Amino acid sequence: MAGKSKGKQETFIRELLFILAVTIAGFALQFVIGTLDFAIFAWPVNIVLAAILLALAFIKPDSAAGKFGSGRVSVILLVSITVMSIYMGLVPGNDVKHSWPFAFTYLMIMANLALTIGRRMRNFKLKRDYSFMLNHFGLFLLLVAAGPGSADMQRYFMRVAEGQTEWRGEGEGSQTPKELPLAITLNDFSMEEYSPRIALIDKATGETQPSGKPSLIDCVEGTEGIIAGWSVAVDTFEYRPRMAPRAYITATRKAGNSVLSGWVSCGNHFQPFSVLDVSEKLCFAMTFPEPKKFSSDVIVYTKSGVEKKGVVEVNKPLTAGSWKVYQYSYDTRAGRDSEISVFELVYDPWIIPVYAGIILVMLGSLTLFWRGGKKE
Repeated sequence: MAGKSKGKQETFIRELLFILAVTIAGFALQFVIGTLDFAIFAWPVNIVLAAILLALAFIKPDSAAGKFGSGRVSVILLVSITVMSIYMGLVPGNDVKHSWPFAFTYLMIMANLALTIGRRMRNFKLKRDYSFMLNHFGLFLLLVAAGPGSADMQRYFMRVAEGQTEWRGEGEGSQTPKELPLAITLNDFSMEEYSPRIALIDKATGETQPSGKPSLIDCVEGTEGIIAGWSVAVDTFEYRPRMAPRAYITATRKAGNSVLSGWVSCGNHFQPFSVLDVSEKLCFAMTFPEPKKFSSDVIVYTKSGVEKKGVVEVNKPLTAGSWKVYQYSYDTRAGRDSEISVFELVYDPWIIPVYAGIILVMLGSLTLFWRGGKKE
């Protein structure tokens, strides 16, 4: 009994030393080479790597390599990846997920998972093991697709004018247009804005008054408010198409009964701004209206024959095959009158395996819950 316990302890030490050695090798590569370029995992490397990892399932569990599929190794690796993830979340500006130690730990987790699957396959019984297999194979598929598979992801930016069809995009960090296997027709770009606001501004610094606790009032006709001892009323508000918003305001000083009135406007790319002077130092001004919501009515075409019509909004992309079309920007100088929409295009051929992995894990979890943990 003591000999068996000692043997387990020695095995655990060997496993721990191996993990430490691989992690240290990762830090050495990080120091010598620098940040990991995920492009090295691009097709066909990622599919070959996945095949090699799956082949580990046929290694005998009692062999030196097969013992790496033990639960002890799983715990050590999960603790390691959790610590890295916590550091990645708490420390801003880091690039842990593109580091060699993180990549090596990720690969060891996939290897451990493949060996664990192989260990269970040797004594597989459908009624007993189907939940286990669904969970573990689904997780393996998810890790491969979200890890090495992500190297095949492509990201482009496309600028399209209303009434036009565009099929060229610029790669991330590139200014050279490239013809894509996808085209977009922009039917219409639309924007909703928040009301501009009236503020008292320090002409020299641009600071909104009162200093430290600025007061602003919405630029809506009939609105009244107090700004730094001034009672301000919006008598008229105009915001015509292709024109800058403007408002006629009346400001009454509570102390002294001073009354000022006049037009204020934030201006736009071809109209100058206008302010209502209070003194040599201060003036009433209008802030620029901020976008509330902007969207594009589009038709997306792919070379594979997919045609998709829809409205693209921020955080509400349009999916066409393996492409996702995101609303990215617009002509900020023109604002709501923009006739140009900028899209972010993301191509991810591994998105279906990602969903498949998630579905398998969910099915495995549901069957475990349904069985109530009973052994059959």
